[in-house]
Amino acid sequence: MSINAPRHVICVPGGWRSFDEVSTTVAVFGGSGFELDREYSSLHPDPRMVPSFRAAFDRVHPTMHERDWEAIRNHSSVAYVLSPPILSEEAVAISAQTLQLTGALLKNGGVAAKAESSGIAHGREHWLELATRCLQSSTGHAQRAALYYALVRRPILDDKTGSVYSCGMHLLGKPDIEMESTRDELVAVQWIDLLGLYLIADQPQRLLTDGDGFRLHDSGPRRIIRLLPCTRYEKDEFFFNPYGMIRLEPQP
Repeated sequence: MSINAPRHVICVPGGWRSFDEVSTTVAVFGGSGFELDREYSSLHPDPRMVPSFRAAFDRVHPTMHERDWEAIRNHSSVAYVLSPPILSEEAVAISAQTLQLTGALLKNGGVAAKAESSGIAHGREHWLELATRCLQSSTGHAQRAALYYALVRRPILDDKTGSVYSCGMHLLGKPDIEMESTRDELVAVQWIDLLGLYLIADQPQRLLTDGDGFRLHDSGPRRIIRLLPCTRYEKDEFFFNPYGMIRLEPQP
């Protein structure tokens, strides 16, 4: 595989006095290729946690509550967990394993979690709800949708280009999505989610091609798909998407 393979980096503040329990949880619920990053993990409070989570929490449907902020303020240690490198054909399976591991860490001393590779954070209960939904859903579609909502951040505003975009689709083996900024952020979320869930949850057999049309619904406005490389981030950055970007342009 010629592209740089992404990997999950999960930040979990907690109350651990040693990392023995964390290492055991990673070994049991992660398995081969998952590891505790001991270089960056710390058994001391990190004053960056609250501002870091404030910058990253999901604002579309807020998933953190006052009890989560209180728990982060009172954390005494921080664990960073790494997944193995993610090839596109393994992306859903590794992401599902990462979500289950995140849930296990939160049941065993963690208080909240942030997906560093997409910049999205949720509170403890929401991570556990998504992990349960992914594990117990009766359809593959619902399982993959849970991964999308857990790992993909949107909409992010790019002041330089006047675009809004998603981040995290690379963790699921797909390109990210962007469009021009709108006055109503929820409009952008609708477009990004429709295409994102189509790619991740529906898993279409036909590849999208440059110039294809795309609609919110049968009688709605039509946008044109443009396939672009990822130039917003450097190749060695967590957010870099080796699968590129899909820009949804208004139809002329």
